[in-house]
Amino acid sequence: MKITKQQEQIIESILKYRTIKINAFAGTGKATTLKLIANRYYNKKILYLAFNNSIKQEALGIFPNNTEIKTTHGLAYFAIKKYTNIDLNKVTNYRAIDIAKTFEISYNEAIKSLKIFEAFCNNTQQKIEPIDNEHKIAKHMFDMMLISKMAPTHSFYLKYYYLMLSSGQISQFGYDIIMLDEAQDTNDVTIGIFEALKSKVKIYTGDKHQQIYSFRGSKNALEKLKCNKELYLSCSFRFDNKIASYANKLLKYFKNEKVKIDTIVTAQQQPKTFGYISRTNASLILIISKRIEQKKPFVTIRNPTEIFSLTIEVYYILQNKANHISKHLFLKEFKNETEILEYANEVEDFELKSALSVAKEYKQKLFELLDIASKFYKAWQNRAKNNFDKRIAEILFLSTAHTSKGLEWDCVTIADDFVDFADIIVDCGYDSYEQFYKTSNKSCELIDEFNLFYVAITRAKYKLHKDSLNFHYLMSRNTKQLINSRIKENKQDLKSASKFQKISKISNEDKITIRQQRNIKLGKPKNSGLKWSDEDKQMLKKLYKNNMSVKYIASLLHRTPQAISAELSKSGIVG
Repeated sequence: MKITKQQEQIIESILKYRTIKINAFAGTGKATTLKLIANRYYNKKILYLAFNNSIKQEALGIFPNNTEIKTTHGLAYFAIKKYTNIDLNKVTNYRAIDIAKTFEISYNEAIKSLKIFEAFCNNTQQKIEPIDNEHKIAKHMFDMMLISKMAPTHSFYLKYYYLMLSSGQISQFGYDIIMLDEAQDTNDVTIGIFEALKSKVKIYTGDKHQQIYSFRGSKNALEKLKCNKELYLSCSFRFDNKIASYANKLLKYFKNEKVKIDTIVTAQQQPKTFGYISRTNASLILIISKRIEQKKPFVTIRNPTEIFSLTIEVYYILQNKANHISKHLFLKEFKNETEILEYANEVEDFELKSALSVAKEYKQKLFELLDIASKFYKAWQNRAKNNFDKRIAEILFLSTAHTSKGLEWDCVTIADDFVDFADIIVDCGYDSYEQFYKTSNKSCELIDEFNLFYVAITRAKYKLHKDSLNFHYLMSRNTKQLINSRIKENKQDLKSASKFQKISKISNEDKITIRQQRNIKLGKPKNSGLKWSDEDKQMLKKLYKNNMSVKYIASLLHRTPQAISAELSKSGIVG
């Protein structure tokens, strides 16, 4: 393999600097570069800190013997087991409803208490100051976990490891080089752990535009930390110029990125692998149903049980079978659909709202879908024995954007359930695109939604099927004008649905009704500016293939001729 100029510069920097930051865009060979470092300095003792277990397992088969592979949580887990009596056999995750019930407080108080607890576990502060009742509850939670009176969380034992490590209560090995991977999704306490570990050289690597875990308290170490040397990997080995153009436009217009992604991939190849990426598990269930109806094979990246679990247990509530719930125990507190929806809106649980919608639609059929999905999943796991991999060109691999990170397919379909870019801007409090763009410190967690879309589109190597409305922004000749138009419409929607504070809380059905009524009032085509349904897309394709004019198709589908032309291009029917 020929080493690029950027990779050689990074390898040589090890001898010159103590702290190095590597900004590696999607598909630019980050793992390969870290492996090159380990091979070049084979006589050095190296620690590679992987972001999660899947990355760790992949790294175990890549790096040479001089490199120890660990996750930060793995380091913490074994240290807490070794040096304390805390029981880590019942690690759990708490929802607001759990805290509300345990401490007999309201949902709002529980939400605030949980946020304070998580914020403390994710930062490097030494203690929680009991300044109000919510802080007192958060402190009580941490103290109860210390004495095993309350089941610990993953964030708890990571924080406790940091407190013991930084105070010198835990002995540690010294390393020549420590590499922190996926630094963009690193929170303050992980940074604190990384800095407390002993090493001559420390390397932070990642892609700041792939930060997708702000809801877990990640703070993007790549932007926050000052290092002796900052270097880039900006040449993609994965995707071609067309995919790069979408990624660059997204980063330029919505992430203020000044560095452009280049690519060495030029040859267009016939796709042999196919992926489908959605925002939610609920959308994957819809595709699973369609693939089964079409009698076409599919494989879920995650175990189907994990994909279906929330939706099925929501269905149990709808059927008054709360006693069947075993995983999402918080659901037992709800009596009916109304209570679930009210809670989901209050705490902005988009996954729960989607699960409720799918549970209502598929009902008992969910179990049949899960059974078939599990059979395909197991068949793929045993493909070496059953030759299922010989049918790879027929298989559609299904994943959420979060799970797709690190994966790639020749052709990728981007689902239509991603948050609309204009919705993100409005919900973050901006009145125009210009106001949003000029604000340098965008702290809103919804900004991660831009990153999720970037992750999704950069999983493709040669071809994208663009089901998401967001591609209109990436394909528009005047993105700013289109965004401002959408922002204006969204604000009008909020005004019409005055009981809502955020555009993302309004259901799609209500949005459609509001906009259709406004379009008719303004003398516009009824469906102007609305998302395309699958039925409308199929009708468009059929009409166009029957040589109907764009103007005539527009009248039939109640849209503008410009919208018809844009959809024909976006869907790949023309151009």
